[in-house]
Amino acid sequence: MDKNEVKHFKKLLYEEKEKREDSLEDERMGHGISIRDLTGELSSYDNHPGDLGNETFEAEKNVSFRTRDKFLLSEIQVALNKINEGTYGLCEICHNEIDKGRLDVRPYSRLCINCEKEVGDKVQNEEKGRPIEEQVLYPPFGRSFTDNSVKDSVQFDGEDTWESVNEYNVRMSDNEFGEDESVGYVEDVEQISNDQYRKQLE
Repeated sequence: MDKNEVKHFKKLLYEEKEKREDSLEDERMGHGISIRDLTGELSSYDNHPGDLGNETFEAEKNVSFRTRDKFLLSEIQVALNKINEGTYGLCEICHNEIDKGRLDVRPYSRLCINCEKEVGDKVQNEEKGRPIEEQVLYPPFGRSFTDNSVKDSVQFDGEDTWESVNEYNVRMSDNEFGEDESVGYVEDVEQISNDQYRKQLE
């Protein structure tokens, strides 16, 4: 990549950086202002609960935009560091040059289109058929403050909790004496057949 191309991509990176920083400083993105002030209502208790739900949804969406902006700022900084090191425009996996058209659209790209696709396919295959909650609940039976402790201890941890709760996951019989009950009858009188009833009448 020649000096003019590097200069062009450096300019694109600084423009993108400025845009993301302006977006983060925008107070209308849901931070630094209460829902009451944002909506112009006298109270956050609205006439219709759906109105407040809509405002909460918009605030969550703005938080996700801000998180995305912060992530892109870090990617832009990585790309600027690569320019200083002389490694900008090279794929981090195959070390081939990234297509110039790709860099025009995403000047902070780390991978070429082929490697990006392979990584995406691999992630999709690993996650295929698994619930999204598993990413949050990993490792299984974990999530207590002692699970990732450096000390080797015998404290009551997440796995012990699961085992204790699982003891009650066994179907118990309602019959305390262990005798088999006649299936399908509630009262003793229901066990009388029609033949027995006719014999009593004769």
